[in-house]
Amino acid sequence: MLPFLLRRLAAALTTLALACSLVFAAIHLLPGDPVAIMLGEQAGSDPASVARIRAQLGLDQPIGVQFMHWANALSRGDLGVSMRTGEPIAAELARRIPRSLELIAASLLISVAFGVPLGVVAARARGRAAGVAASVLAVAGFSAPVFVLGIVLLLVFSIGLGWLPASGYIAFHDDPLGHVLALILPAATIGLNFMGVVARMTRASLSDVMSKDYVRLARSKGLPRGRAIVRHALPNALVPVIAIIGIRAGNLLGGTVIIESLFDWPGLSSLLVGAAYSRDYPVIQGTLLAIFAMFIIISLVIDLAQALVDPRIRRPVA
Repeated sequence: MLPFLLRRLAAALTTLALACSLVFAAIHLLPGDPVAIMLGEQAGSDPASVARIRAQLGLDQPIGVQFMHWANALSRGDLGVSMRTGEPIAAELARRIPRSLELIAASLLISVAFGVPLGVVAARARGRAAGVAASVLAVAGFSAPVFVLGIVLLLVFSIGLGWLPASGYIAFHDDPLGHVLALILPAATIGLNFMGVVARMTRASLSDVMSKDYVRLARSKGLPRGRAIVRHALPNALVPVIAIIGIRAGNLLGGTVIIESLFDWPGLSSLLVGAAYSRDYPVIQGTLLAIFAMFIIISLVIDLAQALVDPRIRRPVA
């Protein structure tokens, strides 16, 4: 396991270095002057402000010098300050990242808690009423647009029944129960949408694994069908499911802007979109870098989880 871990760590660090270079290049090498874009019409009437901001951001220096200064500051954890608020970007990311991770973790927990059992039922009861019902629920889950599902849940559980708050974020240390209640609707919206993908992947993978010789051998020795699935088939069937969960988790890092806007959840997506609207170039750069880094970390965790489930993955490719 240790050699596998070291290989994955080396790959993750290499990918992170490339991501840093890509984020820098994406902001600095785009056509046009980012300061002029940031100031808009004011740039033409106030060239002194343009020159001052360019010097403040280091954009008046050669591109190689800019990269070295940026990389040096990045190694110290310094991502600069927001041009709009003047607040340190690292501090704002430290507030936003836990909120996004919490929302992603809760939504994935819901999708796995409902999707895996649905997939198992659909595989075991193929062609029967239970299997058809599970497949219909799975298709309904991923077919519904996420914003439509969110509005329906909000109308039913918040406006109709009054069980849950419609929107807003409450810090856990201020009101633990209120924090959990505010998290339920946005997490359920994402989780129920992704539940269908998990269910269909589990069904397809489990159906394939159940036809393998080692599962048939276990059944021929008298092991009940349910125990054969749980002990032998399901662990191997979960390998592709874990992979798709990891991809989805990475995509959600910057792709929950609709849900964050609908439920007023202050995460990374809303920060990135707000920075783009206000042309806050340092915040865009810092947020993109944070999303890249978290995606790489999640990918590393998923690789390790797959290796724990399937030991064959740990072996180096010949």
